[in-house]
Amino acid sequence: MDTIWWPSLDKGGPVKHQALKRSIQEAIGSGVIAPGYRLPPVREVAWRLGVTPGTVARAYKDLVEQEVLRAVVGRGTFVAEPDLPAPLPALIDASGTGQDGRMLNLRTAQVADVGQGKMLHDLLKNLPDPPPGAYVSYPGPEADAKLRGLLAEWFAAPAHGPVDPEDVVLTSGAQHGMVVLLQALLHGPRPVVLTEELAYPGFRHAAALVRAEITGIAFDGEGLLPEALDRACRETGAQLLCTSAEAHNPTTIRTSPERRAQIVSIARQYNLQIIDDDCFRSDAGEDASYRRLAPERSWVVTTLSKTLSPDLRLGAILAAPGRVALPRVAAQQQFFGLSRPTVSLAEAALSGGLAERVRDAVLEVQGRRLAILRSRLAPWQPRTREGVPFAWLDLPRGWRPSSLSRAAEAEGIRLKPADEFALIDGRAPSAVRIALTGLREDAAFEMAIDRLAALLAAPPQVMEV
Repeated sequence: MDTIWWPSLDKGGPVKHQALKRSIQEAIGSGVIAPGYRLPPVREVAWRLGVTPGTVARAYKDLVEQEVLRAVVGRGTFVAEPDLPAPLPALIDASGTGQDGRMLNLRTAQVADVGQGKMLHDLLKNLPDPPPGAYVSYPGPEADAKLRGLLAEWFAAPAHGPVDPEDVVLTSGAQHGMVVLLQALLHGPRPVVLTEELAYPGFRHAAALVRAEITGIAFDGEGLLPEALDRACRETGAQLLCTSAEAHNPTTIRTSPERRAQIVSIARQYNLQIIDDDCFRSDAGEDASYRRLAPERSWVVTTLSKTLSPDLRLGAILAAPGRVALPRVAAQQQFFGLSRPTVSLAEAALSGGLAERVRDAVLEVQGRRLAILRSRLAPWQPRTREGVPFAWLDLPRGWRPSSLSRAAEAEGIRLKPADEFALIDGRAPSAVRIALTGLREDAAFEMAIDRLAALLAAPPQVMEV
């Protein structure tokens, strides 16, 4: 009886080395081969499967680089022992806010300060007394039922289709919601996640937490390129796509309805799940979201951080009807549920009108700042969108993101260059993102934009070497 485990070409598509990788990954993930198991030699696998030794060697090499396998000179290739992930960089940007002589912050796309801190503090002080038995047990699904109903109404949009309270999973912010979904949906030792080749850094940090490999997809002014997405699905066996259809961070691009339909068709062909980061949606929207177009494979992640307060740490996953079990179980196994004070404060803010008043004031600030930016930077045609708290600026000839960032810091301004949105092995265009709401006062924002305009108008004359 043959006791050696042999990889196969049955899964992974027409690219043979990818099929081999998928076979090995699934065998590890299912426990068929355990840490320390020695894989068959390259030439024997090649002879058995009728492929070249180079094909097998490439599959082994890729998995060694991904730390799924371990190569030992003179002994062979082994299934690697599980290891703890390396520490991740912080997601929070500690840039100054431009007050009291600090740096003028055009870097951080945070919620505008319209006095919501005091409003929420006053509301917290005046919350009604809790019912008998409160604060002596862990939170359960019934404890946040009212809040889920309020958020179902708050996030309801024609684009998403009907949202029932039972479709909502509460999370500690959108980033946490992203991690919950990755943990719930991905399988195998080294799954592949796709996203735009320029993307919110939180996507790659969330992928790293679940030990997933992330691959960038090219896009244009209408969204992800279908041919690039199809190729990546075919070559990598990706399980999941993280994208932002309504307001891509950092470019503000909205994926066109035609492009969304093409993406859904590809996702169905390759059994690809879709996570739609909807944190920067500012209107009800009419273009059908992935949740409405492909409810059997789509999930929305959203938050109150961009319209009320990031300090509240309140996000939500909007599942399609009947599909909430996976993320709800994953969330409950992580943290049981949101704390009672958070739930009570959010309920009061949403039901009493405070959240709506703050949102309207935030959007008013963004509108004023957007008008200033469009006027002062008109010669350089920044890409902007109503309701989106940042702009995307392709740099004029003579400037590079690094050199402009250094020159801006010398003028007391913080910017976010394009390379901070690029994947580790990706390329970044010559562009910067400009945040509208990192400064409290309009006057400080106007000063920062005027200084930036002066820099853009006078690019360096000496070529850097």
